[in-house]
Amino acid sequence: MLVLDSSIYASIIVKDEFYEACKELVRQRSATLDLSFAESANVIWKQIYQLKRIPSEEADMRAEMLVKLIKYSKIYISSDFLPDATAIAVKYGITVYDSLFITLAKTLDLKFATTDEKLRKMLGKRELKKIFF
Repeated sequence: MLVLDSSIYASIIVKDEFYEACKELVRQRSATLDLSFAESANVIWKQIYQLKRIPSEEADMRAEMLVKLIKYSKIYISSDFLPDATAIAVKYGITVYDSLFITLAKTLDLKFATTDEKLRKMLGKRELKKIFF
């Protein structure tokens, strides 16, 4: 089982360069946070509104696909992990959003999958490297 962050689901919904790899990850048993719904939907919005890569007529359909996709994972409530996540965010200088997923992985003793290479590189040099998939 893996902890998947929002970038994994978003990649599938917008079919970016990580699509094939992410498709394989979501076929496994996985866990995520309720935060994934909003964060991934924001990627849809960005692809439509800012980048103009997806037609606006596809917004509802892609959002519905996103909900179905995320619901295949075991979903945890973000607020349950907020104190520890805030401490990790402050310690490593990362966003609370990212640290919530890291905290979930640490708490469940699972590997963490993300498409965020900057995050992987930054934390891969520290003691958190063992949690990355």
